[in-house]
Amino acid sequence: MRVLIITGYLPEIEKIKIKKSDFDYIITADRGHEYADILGISPDVKIGDFDSSHSPTVTSAEVIHLPVEKSMTDTEAALDIAATVQPSSVTILGGLGGRFDHAMGNISILSKYDFPVEIIDSHNSVKLLNAGEYIFEKKGYKYISLISYSSSVSGIYLSGVKYPLSNSTLYDGSTLGISNEILFDKCLLSFKSGQLLICQSND
Repeated sequence: MRVLIITGYLPEIEKIKIKKSDFDYIITADRGHEYADILGISPDVKIGDFDSSHSPTVTSAEVIHLPVEKSMTDTEAALDIAATVQPSSVTILGGLGGRFDHAMGNISILSKYDFPVEIIDSHNSVKLLNAGEYIFEKKGYKYISLISYSSSVSGIYLSGVKYPLSNSTLYDGSTLGISNEILFDKCLLSFKSGQLLICQSND
C-alpha cells in the first residue's frame, strides 16, 4: 500500500511532478486538500483543524475534523492515519518550507514509524534511513547530503559521487556529508550503524 500525504504548504507547485496512479491511498492534511484540487488529485481522507484553509466542501472523501488546540500537528495526525492501512511506503508532499518549526517537527517524527517515509517538495527529497545498503537514483537532483541523525554513523561507503566515502564515520553536529554530487544516474550507499538523514536537493 503506497500512501501519499499532501500537506498545507507547497510553494512553486508548478514544479511538482507527481501522479495519482503511483499511489494507492491519498490523505490531505489541513490546507493540503486545496493543493490536491490544483494537482487534480482526489484524496481518500481529508484531515486537519482547517485553521489555514476553508473547511472541505461536500466530498466523497472521509473528512476528519481535528481541534485547533491539540498535541500533534496535522501532518503527524495524517501519518497516524496512514499507519492504520499498513503502508509499504509513505510520501509526504510539502512540509519542508514555510515555518521552520513545522519543517523540523516533520523531520523529527520520521523515526516514529516503522515504514519508510519520504518528504518531498519542489527542491528536496528527505528520508531517514537505518543501517543497510541503498541505491539512490539521481532523479534530476544535483546534490545528495548525508547527515548523522544519531550520535555517530559508522562504516559508511558511498560511491558514484564527487566525494566518495570508504568506511567513514559521520558525527552528530558535523557538516562533512553536505552537498555531495551524484555523478551518474545513481549512487550506492551502505552503512553499518546509526541513522542517516538523506537529502537530495536542488538550488
